[in-house]
Amino acid sequence: MTAPKSRLKWFIDSFDRGTDLVVDRLCLGAAVAAVAAALLVVAAQVVFRYGLNDSLIWAEEFARFALIWAAFLGVPVAYRRGEHVGVTLLIENLPAVFARVLIFLTHILAIGFAVILAWEGWFLTLRVFARGEIANAMQVPIAWGYLAVPVGGVFLGLAAVAALLHGPGAAGAGDADRGRVD
Repeated sequence: MTAPKSRLKWFIDSFDRGTDLVVDRLCLGAAVAAVAAALLVVAAQVVFRYGLNDSLIWAEEFARFALIWAAFLGVPVAYRRGEHVGVTLLIENLPAVFARVLIFLTHILAIGFAVILAWEGWFLTLRVFARGEIANAMQVPIAWGYLAVPVGGVFLGLAAVAALLHGPGAAGAGDADRGRVD
């Protein structure tokens, strides 16, 4: 029988590996694919408009949807890696114990924000689906763009919980503080 502390460590390590898989691979891969798709479609639009004197009527709308998804999938990746915008002046000048408390509170606030984002985003998406609005050019429900909000909120919540479980310095300071060198 394993000690409770080793079970907790196993749980935290397993959660961290799962979060790495979901956030660092799935979200990042999807965000990169969305940006690449938007870039290709906009480049094709330029070629069609100026080279062939014709236009792809759906290109701008597709690029907008793709960039919305890329942004909401990129937020959890940036949070997980500690690459989000942050002002560290206060934390750097506080005594270590106060800095740890402030980092802990920051992760708690991020979890709260992610829950609200996912919850409210889900109900917003459901309302937009129920209204049946269709994107003019692509002829798809506009709610598919709104769905990025709750999905991004869920992944941000996972990244923030993983950072909280890791303790001070887990997110907000980069991968080196989590003991990983990629």
